[in-house]
Amino acid sequence: MREPIGMVRWATFAVIVVVSVVRAAFTLTAQMEPLTGDTGAQYYLGKLTAEGAVPLVDFQHGWNAGSWWVNSLVYRLAGGDPLWWEFLLGRFFAVTLSAILVAAIGLRRRVHPAAMAAMALAVLTIASPAQVKYVLPVVFAFLLLPGGRLDSGRWPLVVRLVVPAALFWQHVELAILLTGAAGLYELIGREKAPVRERLTRCVALAVGILAGFVSEVLFYRIGYGMSLGEFNRQVVLGQAQQFPNHFGWPFFDVPSDGEGYLIVAVYPFLLLLIFVPVIWRLASEPTRFLALCALLLATVPIRRPGPGHTETVSALVFAALIFVLCDVYDRRDEVSLPSRPQSMSSWQVVTAIVGFATGAAWVGAALAFGFGAHSLIGPVILVLVVSLMMIGTRLRARLIAVSAGACLVLGAVPLASAVEHVDDLSRDSRQLEAADVWGDAVQPEVTRCLQGGRTAFVLGNHLSLYDALDIENPTPFYLFHYDFGRNEKQLTAMMGRGEVPVVLQVTAMARGGWVESAIEKDYEPCAEVWIAEDHQRIRIWAHRSLEPFKKRAVTVKPDGTRTSGRLPTP
Repeated sequence: MREPIGMVRWATFAVIVVVSVVRAAFTLTAQMEPLTGDTGAQYYLGKLTAEGAVPLVDFQHGWNAGSWWVNSLVYRLAGGDPLWWEFLLGRFFAVTLSAILVAAIGLRRRVHPAAMAAMALAVLTIASPAQVKYVLPVVFAFLLLPGGRLDSGRWPLVVRLVVPAALFWQHVELAILLTGAAGLYELIGREKAPVRERLTRCVALAVGILAGFVSEVLFYRIGYGMSLGEFNRQVVLGQAQQFPNHFGWPFFDVPSDGEGYLIVAVYPFLLLLIFVPVIWRLASEPTRFLALCALLLATVPIRRPGPGHTETVSALVFAALIFVLCDVYDRRDEVSLPSRPQSMSSWQVVTAIVGFATGAAWVGAALAFGFGAHSLIGPVILVLVVSLMMIGTRLRARLIAVSAGACLVLGAVPLASAVEHVDDLSRDSRQLEAADVWGDAVQPEVTRCLQGGRTAFVLGNHLSLYDALDIENPTPFYLFHYDFGRNEKQLTAMMGRGEVPVVLQVTAMARGGWVESAIEKDYEPCAEVWIAEDHQRIRIWAHRSLEPFKKRAVTVKPDGTRTSGRLPTP
């Protein structure tokens, strides 16, 4: 008899629901600009669907065909208001619902309330699905999770037929990936079940995908006369071919801007950790199922690396990791480190070394080829390599050695990425020293153009250049900010009277803007300095009252040498 859920777990789940909804409302910002791009297209197509338009036929765009009906429902619930629509589509039916469903999965498994809260918190703060379609993997996992009523009697075959078919209507790619994960779980992850039962469930999954495809083809064929070829072009292969591929994981090139890139650095580590042999042996069937769903979903961020796609498919990764911790705690009596032998034969030493090397090679291949290949073959290799290791864990010999080698290489990845990340930040911090570097580069030309003076205006927010060049600002203005236009009248008057003898242009000016017009009216380019190492161009404008002066273009090379030539006419 299973352990009852209990009031504490139910109370924890209720708190998670309330906190998730409140967070969604209080972190939503007002609509500050018109709906444009992909978001605007989704809003408008949802509006058309709500007004009676038919996806594929009216839109001539069928990717996620059935999701347009969901979008239209969200549009109706929002009353057409774009802010409420964005709240429901993105915050509520994506992030909030994912957090609640993940907590519900923990509730079904009777995990500790703290584990339920941790899974929900991970979704809310780190693995936040960008929109409603990325909640589908969590819904899929919730419905097909091993154990419970839907996994006993005749329900398993029904669920494994209906869910893939329905998901195919919503999102073809996710349907294929998640159904493949469920099949892989039956074949490899569910070791103790009868072979016939596992094969029967795999057949049901395949039939479900086929049923989704056939039903959608017939719907558009009978109802709207759409040919199979046109349906394929809009829904299946044709849509996939329209998008560029960006395969290849940025292990050691994680951009330094934005906190969201943190998960990009550790994602391969989190994903593969569960498949380390010793951990895999301790994992329960629900944990294995979630891990395999996360593994197949990795195709999405591997194809388009970056925080946007990585975060949206990471909910099941964090759920599986927390489940692993719960499994280890539940089986803590079974976990024991091997005792140190008094002596080891040469053969035992050799086999231990081979096992260690095997584990290291396994993870190395998964990372180098699975994540690093610049084509769809990468995710395919990743699944194959992980599958081979899962099959190999049935041979219990030297699992400790293999796991040690795997963990060594696996742990080195986020550590090396962290070192590289800090190094990138260190290089980026050179901008704090850029004033001195740029000052040394432009000093001779500034001195020449000033003709003995010490007053110049720096057009840009590089205020340290005043100290680096030992010059003074003749105007009361410093920051070149977004509402700088309010200073137009006073500054143009000063420039016209010659009170600003020299202007250093560090930032690009908008064509036709008032600053550009004021400069071109009363100034001539005296010098232009190209700093090759920093790819920075600085133009020095001198007031016409200082003419005549020589106009010169100077290039400062990385080794400090300077070359000069005639300044081209702007």
